[in-house]
Amino acid sequence: MASSTKTKSDKPKGKGKDSQGRGRTSRAKDKPGKEGKKRDRRMNAKNADRYELYQRAVNSPETDIDFLEKAYAHYRDSKPMRFREDFCGTASMCGEWLSRDPERRAEGVDLDPEPIEWGKRHNFTKVKDGIERVEFRLDDVRSPSTHKPDITAAQNFSYWCFKTRKELLDYCKSVRENLADDGIFVMDLYGGPEATVEQEEPRSLGGGIEYVWDQREYVPGTGQFLTAIHFRFRDGSEMTNAFEYDWRFWHLGEIRDVLYDAGFKDVTTWFEGTDPDDEDEGDGVFEIDERGENCEAWLGYLVSAK
Repeated sequence: MASSTKTKSDKPKGKGKDSQGRGRTSRAKDKPGKEGKKRDRRMNAKNADRYELYQRAVNSPETDIDFLEKAYAHYRDSKPMRFREDFCGTASMCGEWLSRDPERRAEGVDLDPEPIEWGKRHNFTKVKDGIERVEFRLDDVRSPSTHKPDITAAQNFSYWCFKTRKELLDYCKSVRENLADDGIFVMDLYGGPEATVEQEEPRSLGGGIEYVWDQREYVPGTGQFLTAIHFRFRDGSEMTNAFEYDWRFWHLGEIRDVLYDAGFKDVTTWFEGTDPDDEDEGDGVFEIDERGENCEAWLGYLVSAK
Protein backbone atom coordinates (compact mmCIF):
# COMPACT_ATOMS: atom_id res chain seq x y z
CA MET A 1 0.00 0.00 0.00
CA ALA A 2 1.59 3.23 -1.09
CA SER A 3 3.04 5.86 1.15
CA SER A 4 4.74 9.20 0.78
CA THR A 5 7.94 7.70 -0.53
CA LYS A 6 7.17 4.03 -1.09
CA THR A 7 4.55 1.47 -0.37
CA LYS A 8 3.11 1.29 3.10
CA SER A 9 4.22 -1.51 5.37
CA ASP A 10 2.00 -4.55 5.60
CA LYS A 11 3.42 -6.30 8.61
CA PRO A 12 0.58 -8.07 10.39
CA LYS A 13 -0.83 -6.94 13.68
CA GLY A 14 -2.51 -9.81 15.29
CA LYS A 15 -2.22 -11.29 18.70
CA GLY A 16 1.27 -12.14 19.77
CA LYS A 17 4.90 -11.33 19.91
CA ASP A 18 5.46 -13.20 16.68
CA SER A 19 5.18 -10.28 14.29
CA GLN A 20 4.71 -12.54 11.31
CA GLY A 21 0.96 -12.59 11.61
CA ARG A 22 -0.29 -14.00 14.84
CA GLY A 23 -1.46 -10.46 15.35
CA ARG A 24 -2.62 -8.32 18.21
CA THR A 25 -6.28 -9.11 18.17
CA SER A 26 -8.73 -11.61 16.76
CA ARG A 27 -10.99 -9.56 14.54
CA ALA A 28 -14.50 -10.57 13.55
CA LYS A 29 -13.78 -9.72 9.94
CA ASP A 30 -11.20 -12.53 9.93
CA LYS A 31 -14.04 -14.96 10.65
CA PRO A 32 -16.45 -14.42 7.79
CA GLY A 33 -20.08 -15.43 8.04
CA LYS A 34 -21.85 -17.82 5.68
CA GLU A 35 -21.85 -15.47 2.72
CA GLY A 36 -18.29 -14.39 3.43
CA LYS A 37 -17.12 -17.99 3.45
CA LYS A 38 -18.75 -18.61 0.09
CA ARG A 39 -17.07 -15.54 -1.31
CA ASP A 40 -13.69 -16.60 0.07
CA ARG A 41 -14.03 -20.05 -1.51
CA ARG A 42 -14.61 -18.43 -4.89
CA MET A 43 -11.75 -15.98 -4.51
CA ASN A 44 -8.61 -16.44 -6.56
CA ALA A 45 -5.61 -14.46 -7.75
CA LYS A 46 -7.56 -12.96 -10.65
CA ASN A 47 -10.70 -11.76 -8.86
CA ALA A 48 -9.36 -10.93 -5.39
CA ASP A 49 -9.08 -7.33 -4.16
CA ARG A 50 -5.59 -6.86 -2.78
CA TYR A 51 -6.62 -3.95 -0.55
CA GLU A 52 -9.42 -5.95 1.01
CA LEU A 53 -7.00 -8.80 1.71
CA TYR A 54 -4.41 -6.35 3.02
CA GLN A 55 -6.86 -4.97 5.56
CA ARG A 56 -7.90 -8.43 6.66
CA ALA A 57 -4.31 -9.58 7.05
CA VAL A 58 -2.64 -6.49 8.43
CA ASN A 59 -4.90 -3.75 9.74
CA SER A 60 -6.40 -3.68 13.23
CA PRO A 61 -7.80 -0.12 13.43
CA GLU A 62 -9.88 -0.74 16.54
CA THR A 63 -6.85 -1.96 18.48
CA ASP A 64 -4.64 0.79 17.08
CA ILE A 65 -7.01 3.60 18.04
CA ASP A 66 -7.49 2.04 21.48
CA PHE A 67 -3.74 2.30 21.94
CA LEU A 68 -3.53 5.88 20.65
CA GLU A 69 -6.17 6.96 23.15
CA LYS A 70 -4.37 5.12 25.94
CA ALA A 71 -1.01 6.67 25.04
CA TYR A 72 -2.51 10.17 24.88
CA ALA A 73 -4.16 9.68 28.29
CA HIS A 74 -0.75 8.82 29.73
CA TYR A 75 0.44 12.34 28.93
CA ARG A 76 -2.69 14.49 28.85
CA ASP A 77 -5.97 14.84 30.73
CA SER A 78 -7.89 16.21 27.75
CA LYS A 79 -9.57 14.21 24.98
CA PRO A 80 -7.76 14.18 21.61
CA MET A 81 -9.96 15.41 18.77
CA ARG A 82 -7.67 15.75 15.75
CA PHE A 83 -5.75 12.82 14.31
CA ARG A 84 -3.26 12.62 11.44
CA GLU A 85 -2.40 9.30 9.81
CA ASP A 86 0.88 9.51 7.90
CA PHE A 87 1.47 6.99 5.10
CA CYS A 88 -2.29 6.47 5.42
CA GLY A 89 -2.93 4.12 2.49
CA THR A 90 -6.60 3.12 2.79
CA ALA A 91 -6.90 5.23 5.97
CA SER A 92 -8.62 2.57 8.05
CA MET A 93 -7.38 4.25 11.24
CA CYS A 94 -8.93 7.56 10.18
CA GLY A 95 -12.26 5.81 9.71
CA GLU A 96 -12.12 4.20 13.15
CA TRP A 97 -11.03 7.48 14.76
CA LEU A 98 -14.03 9.34 13.34
CA SER A 99 -16.47 6.58 14.28
CA ARG A 100 -15.86 7.17 17.99
CA ASP A 101 -16.94 10.80 18.23
CA PRO A 102 -18.99 12.93 15.81
CA GLU A 103 -16.86 15.97 16.70
CA ARG A 104 -13.57 14.38 15.76
CA ARG A 105 -11.56 15.28 12.67
CA ALA A 106 -8.92 13.28 10.80
CA GLU A 107 -6.29 13.78 8.13
CA GLY A 108 -4.68 11.17 5.91
CA VAL A 109 -1.42 11.88 4.07
CA ASP A 110 0.00 9.70 1.30
CA LEU A 111 1.47 10.08 -2.17
CA ASP A 112 -0.45 7.28 -3.86
CA PRO A 113 -4.06 8.10 -4.85
CA GLU A 114 -5.11 4.49 -5.50
CA PRO A 115 -5.33 3.19 -1.90
CA ILE A 116 -6.82 6.50 -0.75
CA GLU A 117 -9.65 6.23 -3.29
CA TRP A 118 -10.24 2.62 -2.25
CA GLY A 119 -10.38 3.68 1.39
CA LYS A 120 -12.87 6.44 0.64
CA ARG A 121 -15.24 3.89 -0.89
CA HIS A 122 -14.87 1.22 1.79
CA ASN A 123 -13.81 2.67 5.15
CA PHE A 124 -16.14 5.61 5.66
CA THR A 125 -19.58 4.43 4.55
CA LYS A 126 -20.60 3.42 8.09
CA VAL A 127 -19.22 6.54 9.76
CA LYS A 128 -21.73 9.38 10.06
CA ASP A 129 -20.47 12.32 8.00
CA GLY A 130 -17.12 10.52 8.00
CA ILE A 131 -16.00 11.48 4.53
CA GLU A 132 -16.81 15.11 5.35
CA ARG A 133 -14.73 15.06 8.53
CA VAL A 134 -11.55 13.66 6.98
CA GLU A 135 -9.07 15.55 4.85
CA PHE A 136 -6.99 13.57 2.38
CA ARG A 137 -3.78 15.06 1.02
CA LEU A 138 -1.65 13.61 -1.73
CA ASP A 139 1.55 14.98 -0.32
CA ASP A 140 4.85 14.17 1.34
CA VAL A 141 4.45 13.30 5.02
CA ARG A 142 6.93 16.04 5.89
CA SER A 143 4.41 18.67 4.77
CA PRO A 144 2.42 20.66 7.41
CA SER A 145 -1.25 20.17 8.26
CA THR A 146 -3.97 22.76 7.86
CA HIS A 147 -4.93 22.15 11.49
CA LYS A 148 -2.38 20.89 14.00
CA PRO A 149 -3.21 17.32 15.15
CA ASP A 150 -3.36 16.10 18.74
CA ILE A 151 -1.95 12.77 17.60
CA THR A 152 0.14 11.88 14.58
CA ALA A 153 0.76 8.20 13.85
CA ALA A 154 3.20 6.46 11.50
CA GLN A 155 2.07 2.84 11.56
CA ASN A 156 3.23 -0.41 9.99
CA PHE A 157 6.86 0.75 9.96
CA SER A 158 6.14 2.99 6.97
CA TYR A 159 8.81 5.47 8.06
CA TRP A 160 11.40 2.79 7.22
CA CYS A 161 11.15 4.21 3.70
CA PHE A 162 13.59 6.89 4.95
CA LYS A 163 17.01 5.40 4.26
CA THR A 164 19.30 7.92 5.99
CA ARG A 165 19.42 9.37 9.48
CA LYS A 166 19.03 12.86 8.06
CA GLU A 167 15.83 11.90 6.24
CA LEU A 168 14.36 10.28 9.35
CA LEU A 169 15.42 13.22 11.52
CA ASP A 170 13.88 15.71 9.10
CA TYR A 171 10.64 13.74 9.17
CA CYS A 172 10.53 13.60 12.98
CA LYS A 173 11.29 17.33 13.20
CA SER A 174 8.44 18.08 10.81
CA VAL A 175 6.05 15.93 12.86
CA ARG A 176 7.00 17.70 16.09
CA GLU A 177 6.67 21.16 14.55
CA ASN A 178 3.29 20.25 13.09
CA LEU A 179 1.76 18.83 16.30
CA ALA A 180 -0.52 20.75 18.62
CA ASP A 181 1.29 22.10 21.70
CA ASP A 182 0.18 19.09 23.77
CA GLY A 183 0.36 16.61 20.90
CA ILE A 184 2.01 13.20 20.75
CA PHE A 185 3.64 11.16 17.98
CA VAL A 186 3.20 7.37 17.83
CA MET A 187 5.42 5.01 15.80
CA ASP A 188 5.17 1.24 15.86
CA LEU A 189 8.24 -1.00 15.98
CA TYR A 190 9.39 -4.42 14.89
CA GLY A 191 12.45 -6.25 16.14
CA GLY A 192 14.00 -9.39 17.58
CA PRO A 193 16.50 -11.95 16.28
CA GLU A 194 14.10 -13.24 13.61
CA ALA A 195 13.21 -9.79 12.32
CA THR A 196 16.00 -9.75 9.75
CA VAL A 197 16.09 -13.46 8.91
CA GLU A 198 15.39 -14.13 5.24
CA GLN A 199 12.25 -16.28 5.36
CA GLU A 200 8.64 -16.68 4.28
CA GLU A 201 5.96 -17.14 6.87
CA PRO A 202 2.38 -17.99 5.91
CA ARG A 203 -0.78 -17.40 7.94
CA SER A 204 -4.32 -18.51 7.17
CA LEU A 205 -6.98 -15.84 6.68
CA GLY A 206 -9.69 -18.49 6.57
CA GLY A 207 -11.77 -19.62 3.64
CA GLY A 208 -8.79 -21.21 1.93
CA ILE A 209 -6.87 -17.92 1.70
CA GLU A 210 -3.29 -17.69 2.93
CA TYR A 211 -1.31 -14.55 3.67
CA VAL A 212 2.47 -14.80 3.22
CA TRP A 213 4.96 -12.36 4.76
CA ASP A 214 8.21 -12.63 2.83
CA GLN A 215 11.43 -11.23 4.32
CA ARG A 216 13.46 -11.45 1.15
CA GLU A 217 16.78 -9.87 1.99
CA TYR A 218 18.55 -8.02 4.77
CA VAL A 219 21.91 -6.33 4.09
CA PRO A 220 23.84 -5.83 7.36
CA GLY A 221 26.23 -3.27 5.92
CA THR A 222 23.51 -0.83 4.86
CA GLY A 223 20.42 -1.95 6.76
CA GLN A 224 18.55 -2.45 3.49
CA PHE A 225 15.51 -4.66 4.10
CA LEU A 226 13.54 -6.05 1.15
CA THR A 227 10.13 -7.57 1.89
CA ALA A 228 6.93 -8.54 0.11
CA ILE A 229 3.40 -9.83 0.66
CA HIS A 230 1.78 -12.64 -1.30
CA PHE A 231 -1.70 -14.18 -1.11
CA ARG A 232 -2.44 -17.82 -1.95
CA PHE A 233 -5.88 -19.22 -2.69
CA ARG A 234 -7.85 -22.44 -2.43
CA ASP A 235 -7.67 -23.06 -6.19
CA GLY A 236 -3.85 -23.04 -6.11
CA SER A 237 -3.44 -19.59 -7.62
CA GLU A 238 -1.20 -16.97 -6.00
CA MET A 239 -1.20 -13.19 -5.99
CA THR A 240 2.56 -12.80 -5.92
CA ASN A 241 4.11 -9.51 -4.81
CA ALA A 242 0.77 -7.94 -3.97
CA PHE A 243 2.89 -5.42 -2.06
CA GLU A 244 6.66 -4.94 -2.14
CA TYR A 245 8.91 -2.88 0.13
CA ASP A 246 12.43 -1.53 -0.03
CA TRP A 247 13.27 -0.27 3.46
CA ARG A 248 16.06 0.45 5.85
CA PHE A 249 15.67 -1.63 9.01
CA TRP A 250 15.73 0.85 11.89
CA HIS A 251 16.47 -0.36 15.43
CA LEU A 252 14.63 0.98 18.47
CA GLY A 253 17.65 2.71 19.98
CA GLU A 254 18.43 4.50 16.71
CA ILE A 255 14.88 5.80 16.37
CA ARG A 256 14.66 6.94 19.99
CA ASP A 257 17.89 8.94 19.62
CA VAL A 258 16.52 10.56 16.47
CA LEU A 259 13.28 11.52 18.24
CA TYR A 260 15.17 13.25 21.06
CA ASP A 261 17.40 14.99 18.54
CA ALA A 262 14.23 16.17 16.79
CA GLY A 263 13.25 17.99 19.99
CA PHE A 264 10.69 15.72 21.62
CA LYS A 265 10.75 16.14 25.41
CA ASP A 266 9.79 12.61 26.41
CA VAL A 267 9.97 9.34 24.48
CA THR A 268 8.50 6.19 26.01
CA THR A 269 8.76 2.57 24.83
CA TRP A 270 5.70 0.32 25.04
CA PHE A 271 5.94 -3.47 24.79
CA GLU A 272 3.37 -6.22 24.75
CA GLY A 273 2.77 -8.40 27.79
CA THR A 274 2.84 -12.20 27.81
CA ASP A 275 -0.24 -14.37 27.45
CA PRO A 276 -0.66 -16.11 30.86
CA ASP A 277 -1.78 -19.29 29.09
CA ASP A 278 1.05 -19.35 26.54
CA GLU A 279 4.43 -17.82 27.33
CA ASP A 280 5.32 -17.82 23.63
CA GLU A 281 2.43 -15.50 22.76
CA GLY A 282 1.59 -11.90 23.62
CA ASP A 283 -1.55 -10.79 25.45
CA GLY A 284 -2.34 -7.86 23.14
CA VAL A 285 -1.79 -5.32 25.95
CA PHE A 286 0.99 -2.76 25.51
CA GLU A 287 2.45 -1.00 28.55
CA ILE A 288 5.41 1.28 29.18
CA ASP A 289 8.52 -0.84 29.52
CA GLU A 290 12.03 0.60 29.31
CA ARG A 291 13.67 -2.76 28.65
CA GLY A 292 11.32 -5.07 26.78
CA GLU A 293 11.93 -8.78 26.25
CA ASN A 294 14.22 -10.04 23.50
CA CYS A 295 11.91 -12.73 22.18
CA GLU A 296 12.38 -14.05 18.65
CA ALA A 297 10.19 -11.36 17.11
CA TRP A 298 8.38 -8.55 18.89
CA LEU A 299 6.13 -5.60 18.24
CA GLY A 300 6.19 -2.35 20.19
CA TYR A 301 5.58 1.39 20.10
CA LEU A 302 7.56 4.56 20.61
CA VAL A 303 5.38 7.40 21.93
CA SER A 304 6.87 10.89 21.87
CA ALA A 305 5.48 13.94 23.66
CA LYS A 306 6.07 17.41 22.27
